[in-house]
Amino acid sequence: MFVSFSGGIEHWATICGALVSPVALIGATVADKKIRSAIVNELMAWYTQFPFPEYQPAGLNLPKVAVGSTLCHVSATTWANVAKVSTSSKAKKQRCGGLSGDVAKKTVQMLNAWKDTGTFAATHKPNPIVATCMDCHVDNEPYTQGKENCMQCHGDKLINIKKSEAHEGLF
Repeated sequence: MFVSFSGGIEHWATICGALVSPVALIGATVADKKIRSAIVNELMAWYTQFPFPEYQPAGLNLPKVAVGSTLCHVSATTWANVAKVSTSSKAKKQRCGGLSGDVAKKTVQMLNAWKDTGTFAATHKPNPIVATCMDCHVDNEPYTQGKENCMQCHGDKLINIKKSEAHEGLF
């Protein structure tokens, strides 16, 4: 059912496929919208900060890299650049397998913690630059939506588009 999410949905490199099943599981398990949202937001923020892959079968010694994004193309490319391998390499595929195990483990830990206590407390937050950007861009043009750190990939382009006083400290 979820096989097409590999490669960020049939190699479109959008959302990391390792997040899709856990988010669906959380949605199917947690009825309370506020708690469900908190758990999903925690998973997404954790993913951007966790040095993957922690899970590595015997014999593997892959570099562990926090990639800063839930987007497949950012995650895979950032890791591959650090590992100095191609994104089509066996090592990258092993990394994604380990990462999938790490995400599943984190999801189960969060759901168990919520089920044990009936509440959920997030510990991870999106990159602070997101709040800074969204202070202006939610109600002012150009409108945007999201919780990813857009500066990670688009910072140079944003500098060239608009270098104003409001943006000075960000670049």
